[in-house]
Amino acid sequence: MKTYQLLGGLIRYRLFYQLRSIAIGLILDAAILASGLWMQDLFNTLSARQPHFDGHLWWLLLLIISASLLQMGGQFIGFDNTLKTHYPVRGLMMRNVLARLFQLPAASALAVSPGEAMNTLRDDTEVVAYGPGIGLLGQVVMVVIAVVILIRLNALLTLLVLASLVLIVLIAQRWQKKIATYREANRNATGYVTGMISEILSAVQAIQVAQAEKTVMEHFRTINAQRLHTQLRDRLLNDTVDAILGNIAGLGTGLILFLAAIFAYSNHLQVGDITLFIAYIGFITNFLLNIGGTLTNYTRTTISFRRLLTLMQGGKTLVEPHSLSEKHLEVRQQVQAEPLQTLRVTNLTYRYPESGRGIEGISFQIQQGTVTALVGRVGAGKTTLVRSLLGLLPHTEGEIYWNETLIEQPDEFFVPPQAGYTPQVPHLFSSTLQENLSVGRLTDEELLQKAAYLAVFEKDVAGFPDGMQTEIGTNGMKLSGGQVQRTAAARMLLGQAQVLVMDDLSSALDGRTEQLLWERLLHEQKGTQTYLVISHRRAILEQADQILLLEDGRISDQGTLNDLLKRSATMRSLFRQQSSEETIPA
Repeated sequence: MKTYQLLGGLIRYRLFYQLRSIAIGLILDAAILASGLWMQDLFNTLSARQPHFDGHLWWLLLLIISASLLQMGGQFIGFDNTLKTHYPVRGLMMRNVLARLFQLPAASALAVSPGEAMNTLRDDTEVVAYGPGIGLLGQVVMVVIAVVILIRLNALLTLLVLASLVLIVLIAQRWQKKIATYREANRNATGYVTGMISEILSAVQAIQVAQAEKTVMEHFRTINAQRLHTQLRDRLLNDTVDAILGNIAGLGTGLILFLAAIFAYSNHLQVGDITLFIAYIGFITNFLLNIGGTLTNYTRTTISFRRLLTLMQGGKTLVEPHSLSEKHLEVRQQVQAEPLQTLRVTNLTYRYPESGRGIEGISFQIQQGTVTALVGRVGAGKTTLVRSLLGLLPHTEGEIYWNETLIEQPDEFFVPPQAGYTPQVPHLFSSTLQENLSVGRLTDEELLQKAAYLAVFEKDVAGFPDGMQTEIGTNGMKLSGGQVQRTAAARMLLGQAQVLVMDDLSSALDGRTEQLLWERLLHEQKGTQTYLVISHRRAILEQADQILLLEDGRISDQGTLNDLLKRSATMRSLFRQQSSEETIPA
């Protein structure tokens, strides 16, 4: 969508207040024009050889004061107008961006760093909210009237002053293109620094282990120095242009006084006439500045729209109207499917755009209450297969059937109570253990304890100082790797899904804990729970009803562990390697 189309959507969203802005502007501008005429009459009367302090003079003073009070009152209404348009417009765009991100496949929802995404949501929505509106439409009419009045008073003086002011504005506006370039570079540099801060804070442990603190901080200082350079360049040019534009009214006033001194006798200009010129030139200059500012804001708004749409990855709903009184985003409708009997995948294909690697022609079937294991070398496509099945990656070909019913929107269907998923690298929130398990769901104590038990986590929880209310730190930094995995497993189990999908769930567990975990998961729930597991661990492979062996993005073989060990050299190699690793003492 074009910038003017997006702006049109935002204007329609708060149309009443946009129209009220025009109406208020017309009233206030009319007061300025009338006040100028009254001051002309007042000063002409006072400059007369024998001024008459009659009722007419007092009426002029009263009208001028009333016009000033009206303008002050209008400013308060204008402030209220800003509150009713600026913040709702920002809120609407933030709401729509977040809704779009939640609708995208989770594995590719965020195309930029989290820091840059926050920078875009914070800064670019503000630029758009303060962007060009339709408030200048009413001012155009009043400016035309003011110019006509001045021309009738003294055409030559009016044209000379206006031509000079327009020339200054045009020169300043040419610099605005350079400002737009510097502004975008400044935003990009700020987003990069913000993203780097986020990455450093989330990887403190990895940086310490690698003893890379000095290197990381040197890199951070380098990019921060680059950001400082772009900010100074942007600020210097922007303040220079603002200084020039901000003094145009003063330059116009000085020019009027200079020319008036020349034309005073030849054109019979009186003091009141010069006062009218000064009052109107300030009004006209403000209009010219507003025009220039609108053009500049339009350029900035275009850049901000582009960044917001990039964050949304092409979404067309940035300005779609919604009520902001909702307490949460209803972006998905929960699907309640019939009990699983068979999950069938046919010709599933997905290729990563950057590398062309992925999966191709994957077909298999899972029966209710069984355990299916995915095995293969690194890069064989195991995680890609799982994510494509769940809709976290948008498969380009293939069908997925739940009890012979085609699933057209896997990302909306394969969520609790249909499916639960624990990724290879679980994400935990900087809150309490209970909040990480429940993630906002209403969960009673019995279910929490059962999930912790099945995940072999009950003794760890009992040993925490505050039990379930223990703060676990940023992304679970206070927990060990095994505790993080078991926390994610317990969270998945709380969803009570029919199919549990796990990507290398027990990789950080010791042998005894891993054995106990799978005993509880498979023995206490086997027959009622269906599992799809990425793992090479013997505890899983020996219990699996079927094993899918992936090579180069395709299923090269499938069957039980004994069958594959008999006929597949790759399977024998993987099994021997895993058995060797599991026998090495911790």
